[in-house]
Parts: sequence; structure tokens; C-alpha cells
Amino acid sequence: MTAERRPSELARLAEVRRVGSERTAQVADVLAEAFADDPLQRWLLEGVAADERAAWRIAWWSFMVTHAPPGTELHVTGDGSGAACWHPPGAAQLPEGIVKDFRRMIGELAGERAPLVFASLARIARRAPAEPHWHLAAVGVVPDRQGEGLGARLLAPMLARCDRLGLPAYLESSNPRNLDFYRRLGFADCGEVRTVDERVSLTLMWRPPAPAP
Repeated sequence: MTAERRPSELARLAEVRRVGSERTAQVADVLAEAFADDPLQRWLLEGVAADERAAWRIAWWSFMVTHAPPGTELHVTGDGSGAACWHPPGAAQLPEGIVKDFRRMIGELAGERAPLVFASLARIARRAPAEPHWHLAAVGVVPDRQGEGLGARLLAPMLARCDRLGLPAYLESSNPRNLDFYRRLGFADCGEVRTVDERVSLTLMWRPPAPAP
């Protein structure tokens, strides 16, 4: 039997920290595990052999985190069970070289579906609002820690900053089970976008900053 943790230790493990590039591998591992059953991720990897999907999820999230726009913020819980990735307002387009590497990766994992996958991801990206905002690119908690409030704790610092600075937040959710969670945090549905083959639907959500007290 393990000893009970002291309240101070529990608080430290639940603490949300901003981390840098030295933790991208950890963030990618968490997101890969958290998104294993996500509809868009399953659609993306449906042509990959079952025994290779876990490695491809890690490769996918490693690329997405490592090549995120300048100014991206990575937040993790103290125990490493949850992570969030935020893209900054006015994020610049990725350099052409990285776009080529991204196309190459999609070609390797999607095969003949690669044009469909790339076109679908481009369609999703085009729906982002023009108004300056923080974009919640991803938030995830490992499956055995879900339901403990870690997701809300992960998002709290940035949402508080958005309120303080008067900036909105935006996200796309491909998992209907998560919509009520985001609504409780102040996000509201603002549209829908589907993959080109109409098989996966994403709900677009917008959170205006809370009015000053």
C-alpha cells in the first residue's frame, strides 16, 4: 500500500507550469496518449497498421509541438499527466520548408489518402477567425487521470490571462464528448467544419474575454 500524499505534495503535482522546448517530447507523449480515441486522430491514422498507430501518434504530436508557431505556449501539470498547447494571436504562417516536411509526413502516414487529409486540415485552418485570439491547439490528459479536473486546471492560467488582456480564445473540437466541458469554461459554439470526405465534424468554439469586474 502506498502512503497517502501530503496536501502540499498533491498541490505541487497538480500545479500548472509553462515549459519550453526541452519538454516537447513529454508534451507530445501526453497528447498522443490523450488523443488515442479522438475521432479526427482515428480518421487521420485509419490506414496505418494497428501496431504502428501509437508510434505515429507520437510522431504526429512531436511534429505539431516542435514546429508550432513562434510564441506558442506549452503548459503541463506538475506530475506530467496533462498538457496544453496554445498558439499566440497573429501566429505567422509556417516556413515553406516546414510545410514541405509536413506534407511529407502526411504522405507517409496517409498514403493515397494524403491529398484528402492535407485538404481537410487546410479547410479546418482556414476557418480560424481573423480577430486576434489565443488558439487552443490541443489539450489532453492521459486516460487514467481524466475526470479529475486536470483539464480545467490546465486551461485556467491562459483563460485568466485572456480575460486580463481582453483577448478571446478559440478552438476546434472533433470530440462531441468534450463540448460541455468547454462550454463550462466560457466557450460557445460558433460554427462547424467537416473533413473533405464529410466523415469527421469539428465544432468551432469561441470564448470572449470575461468583462472586467
